[in-house]
Parts: sequence; C-alpha cells; structure tokens
Amino acid sequence: MSTSFIEIYDRAITEFDDPNITKVYNLSQISFFQVMYNYLINAIPAFNNPQSVRAILASRTDPSGYTEIFNGDGITTTFTLSTTPLANSYFEYQINNVVVVGNYDSITNQITFPSPIPSGHTGSVQWYFAGEFTNTLDDTMKSILAKLLVLHWAEKEKNFLLDIRRLLNDTDFKLNDNSSTTRSKIQWYENIRENAEKLMNQYSWILKFSK
Repeated sequence: MSTSFIEIYDRAITEFDDPNITKVYNLSQISFFQVMYNYLINAIPAFNNPQSVRAILASRTDPSGYTEIFNGDGITTTFTLSTTPLANSYFEYQINNVVVVGNYDSITNQITFPSPIPSGHTGSVQWYFAGEFTNTLDDTMKSILAKLLVLHWAEKEKNFLLDIRRLLNDTDFKLNDNSSTTRSKIQWYENIRENAEKLMNQYSWILKFSK
C-alpha cells in the first residue's frame, strides 16, 4: 500500500510553532499541501540513516492538479470537467473568488456548485492530488519525515531571526524584549534537529537488530 504525503503533513502540523502556518491550513488545505511539499522534498534526502530508507523514499508519485474556470449564466450549477482528477484528490470551489462548498461526481466527472454562477461572473474548481510514497511507511518513518520537514522550515525561520540579531549590538540585544523570543526560536530549532537525529539513530539500530 502507498503512503500519502498528507500523512506526513498531518504529523508536521502539530510541531509547528507558527500561527500563520495553522491559518493557511485552516483556510485552504490545498494551499497548505502545496507549501509543505517544498519542505518535504528537502526533508527526504535528509533522512539518511539508515541508508536503506533511500530506496523506499525514492519511489513516489509527485503532486498534480488543475484549476478549471466556468462562465456563469445564472441558471447552471453543474459542469463537466475537461480534466480527470486523480483518486484521493482534494477540491476547492469558488464563485467570484469566494470559497463555497461544492461536490464532485467521479462517475460523470462533473462538479456541482451550491448555487448558480451569476450571469457575467465566473466560478472555478481546483483539484489537487497531494502526492504519495508508493511504498508503505511505518509510523517511525512518518514521524522522522515530519520532523525533518519542520526542521527545514525552521532553518529559514532561524536564519531570519539570526539576521535580526546581527543588526543589534550587545546592549540593544540585552535590552530588546524580543531577545528571549529569538533565543527561544533558535533553541526550538536545535531541539527539533537533535530529536530528528535521535529518532534516525534509534530507527537504524532497530532495523539492524531486527535482521
């Protein structure tokens, strides 16, 4: 059986310490998946212990999706797609750039809006397949990938905070209320890194002794 990238993202969301990330997830899961994919791709080669996981993670299906736009006539609510969404795709429906609840029928390959699109206006549907590993990943592998994903996101955050710190002299830094926040963020990054390395080492030993 395969393992959806979403299983990694769901684990990662609990590790983030950023309300903006959670906000994106709540507003649009598709947008969240698209953002997280960039960090997942960087996390995969970082999972380098044990070496045997490389072949497992290399076999995967990348994300894909498409957005279709429909012109409204004030009457029609159901439209036939020109593309065929992949199984387990996510859908996002909009009328005049406002997200609405819609429905997709895989048998007819049609989508239905909750109300007609007003004449002279447009509606759209975006379908998105989040991607998957073609192999089955165990819980430990999922946890390690989730931590490595967050680690790569945190690297960007850490560098940003360090740049701010460099702009401050020693006195400013000591007096600045944000100094404790900066140190806390950097420590948070180090904790994630150490935790990910510890899990990889443990996992390597478990596989070694199980053989």
